[in-house]
Amino acid sequence: MSMQREKKIPDEPRFNYVTQTAYKFLLECGYTSFPISPFDVLDELKDYVVCLPWSEAKRVFKSDDPFHLRKMKAEGRTIRMRDTGMYYIVYDDVSINSPDRISWTIMHEIGHIILGHLVEFNETALNRGGMSGKQYGVLEVEAHYFAAEFLMPTAILKYYSGITVDEIALLFGVSDEAARRKYNRVFTNSYFPNGEYDKKVIRNFYKFLITGADDAIYKSIYRTWGIPWKEKYVSVCRKCPECYSYIDDPSAKYCPYCGAEIAQHKMYRSMFERLEAQRKFHSIEGKSHIGYPFKKAVGNGNLQYGKLTVCPECLNHEISDNAKYCQICGQPLTNECLSGQPVERIEDCFSRSNGTETISNAWYPKYEKRIRALMIYRGAVYKEDWIDYDYWEFTKFMMRGSRSRASMNLQSAILYSHAFSDDNDDVIIVTDTQAAAKAIREEKNVVLSYLKATDDIERNDVEVLVANDL
Repeated sequence: MSMQREKKIPDEPRFNYVTQTAYKFLLECGYTSFPISPFDVLDELKDYVVCLPWSEAKRVFKSDDPFHLRKMKAEGRTIRMRDTGMYYIVYDDVSINSPDRISWTIMHEIGHIILGHLVEFNETALNRGGMSGKQYGVLEVEAHYFAAEFLMPTAILKYYSGITVDEIALLFGVSDEAARRKYNRVFTNSYFPNGEYDKKVIRNFYKFLITGADDAIYKSIYRTWGIPWKEKYVSVCRKCPECYSYIDDPSAKYCPYCGAEIAQHKMYRSMFERLEAQRKFHSIEGKSHIGYPFKKAVGNGNLQYGKLTVCPECLNHEISDNAKYCQICGQPLTNECLSGQPVERIEDCFSRSNGTETISNAWYPKYEKRIRALMIYRGAVYKEDWIDYDYWEFTKFMMRGSRSRASMNLQSAILYSHAFSDDNDDVIIVTDTQAAAKAIREEKNVVLSYLKATDDIERNDVEVLVANDL
C-alpha cells in the first residue's frame, strides 16, 4: 500500500525556504565561481534526472507534442516516472532560441525537483488537472525564485556596492530581464534574506569575488561579441592594451594601474588583420587587482578622496585624522590627484581625465608586488601533505569586520598572509615579517575562533611561519 501524501501546497510562496534550499544545493554541488551552467548542474543529477530538448523528445517518446508542451504553451515541463522515480525535463528548443532563456528554463525545472514539488504534496504537482490556478502559481513562483537564488545568490549580491543590472547579467550569465528582476527584487524592494547557509555561500565564493569577478565579466562580454543588443556591455569591463589589467569603470580613459590610454586606435591594412589582432588580444589572460581593504573616504562633496587607515608598508595603524603620510615610514596615505581631480579608489593611481600620476602611485605597486612575492614564497614552503586553505581570504574578511573581536594589531598583521591546511585540518599561516607573525601568535585564540566560524572545525593550535627570504 502506497503512503498517502499529507502536505498541502502552501497558500503563499515560501521565499525564505526556497532561498535556503537553493543555497544548500549550491553548497552540495561545490561551486566556487560564476556563471554556473544549468547543464553542469544536470550532470550532478544525472543518476535520476534526464533533460531533453523538445525536438529530441519527440523522437524518444514517439509523440507529436511531448509532455503537451505546445498545448500548454510552456517553455519547459518536468514529469516523474512512478515506476522508476526518474525525472524527465523537456524544454522548448524550437520557438525559444536564446541560450540564456533556455538555461533559465532548465534551472526553473530543476527547482521543481529540488524543492520536492513533484513528490511532497497531495495534489499531483505540475499537473494542472490536480491543482487550482493559485496552487500552480505558487509552485511556479517558488521554482522561479529557486533559479534566481541559485544562479544569482542574494547573499552574494548584497555585498556588492553599486552593482548595475548590466554587471549582474554579465557576472552571472543570465538574460537582461532576469538581471533586471533580480536587481529590483534586491535593491529596489530591499529583499535581504538571512539564513543558516548565507555565510557559507559567501565563504565558498569569496575568493572568486575578489580575484575572479572581473575575468568572468570580461569573458561574458566576449561570449556575446557581435550580438547587436549586447554592444552596450563592451565598456563595462575592459582590458588594458598595455598591462592587460581589467578595468571596470566604463568612463575611464586611462588605465588606473599603468596609465596607458585605453581607447587606442591602431590602423590595420584589412578587416581580417584587425579581427586576428583582436582575437589574439582577447586570448591573453587578463589581470585582476586586489583592492586595498584598509581605506576610507574623506573630504566633502566633489572633493572626496581615499585615505588609508593602515600603512601598507609598515602596517602602522595609529594614524591621525589629518595625517597624509605615515609617521613611521613616510608612505603617502591619501590618493589626492596631482592634477587637482580626486579619484574614487585608492588603487586608482592615474587621473581619469589626463593620465597624471597620483601620489598613491608611489606605494600601490609595492603593495601588490609584496602580495605576489608572498604567493611565490608559498611554493617554497609547500609540503606534500599541505593544500591551500581556500577559505583564508574569507576568514581575513570576517576578522576585518566592523564587529571584529580582532585588535587592529591583528587586523593589520594578516594583511600580507597566506594559509595552508594539512591532512589533519591543521592550519599553517605564512606571513612576511616577524612583527606580523608575533601579532598573530599573540591573538592565536581569536584566529582559532574565526577559523571555527569559517569551517566548523575545532582546532587547538595554529602554526605561524615567516617568509624570511622575501
